Amino acid sequence: MIDSLDNLEIYCPHLGMVITFNYCRRAQSSLPCRNLLGCWEERMPVAEFLGENYTRSELESAFGGLPKTRMERIFESIRRSEENKPGR
Repeated sequence: MIDSLDNLEIYCPHLGMVITFNYCRRAQSSLPCRNLLGCWEERMPVAEFLGENYTRSELESAFGGLPKTRMERIFESIRRSEENKPGR
């Protein structure tokens, strides 16, 4: 479920306080914060979460302002997580 990780907490350097994953995944009008991948990638399989819960179009809307290399990293991580799923 998309909300199964909502209670995880992390310090947000942008806001200067502790926030929940729920806030991060809905920060941009129900789209993820553009820093979500960088902030959470050490704590959970965030690329896999994004790939399972958002369309490519939604991800492009959320992360579209980032440099191309960052977008490529996001989509490569999602693609790798899809390829590594059991049964594929």
